[in-house]
Amino acid sequence: INAEYMGDTVEQSTNKMQTPTFKLTCFDHKRRCELIRRLLVAAECKWEDKRVNDEEWRRMKTTVTGERLPIMEVSDCKTVLTQSMAIARFLACKFNMYSTNEWEVYLIERACEQMRDILRIIKRIEENKQTNKAEEIFKQKHGREMVRTLMNFVREDGRENCFFVMTKRVTIAELMFTLMCDNLRTVVPNVYTEMPELETMYERVLKKTPTVAKWVRNGSRQQQQQRQQQQHKQQQQQQQ
Repeated sequence: INAEYMGDTVEQSTNKMQTPTFKLTCFDHKRRCELIRRLLVAAECKWEDKRVNDEEWRRMKTTVTGERLPIMEVSDCKTVLTQSMAIARFLACKFNMYSTNEWEVYLIERACEQMRDILRIIKRIEENKQTNKAEEIFKQKHGREMVRTLMNFVREDGRENCFFVMTKRVTIAELMFTLMCDNLRTVVPNVYTEMPELETMYERVLKKTPTVAKWVRNGSRQQQQQRQQQQHKQQQQQQQ
């Protein structure tokens, strides 16, 4: 799947002609790159989303830096970027979604690491094909406690009235938060009922980043269609 997204403006540049372009290459069945995509969408820059299947990967593997995906090619950078979180942080710095202040960097990274712990639990549940027991396993792995710890962190110093770190702009932490919430609802469908402050923060971030909100809505529709197709396929197999 090759998809190109073109925003209307790039806040960080006054000259579109000098704005770099980005090409992200990753597997089509992995969600590891979704944070990278949301950063690019939030920045409203020109980028290409190249997703490869297993057969395509076997053909191109030896030509890829480090023989691993994802990779990112940037028009004004000679080095091909690797490692998903390193790429995400690079983009966050480039698009003013990070900080040069030591304390703010700590707050951003602490929030991101807390969310990565939660996402790891969800990933294990999905990889082990235990979705029918997802909510129970998430509880056993102390997932709920992790989410509450995260939200307690957000409440510190009154930050629940803004975002994780900055009061007026979104950082990589907020975009990772939207990703965490989207994944969390697949294993704990009633999580917003249990913790309504999650939904409040989620909607606040999306309101601040309308391009990401549009991207998330489109992605949700695609995921719903995929789930319906999988359910239909399972029903056909059962009938046979």
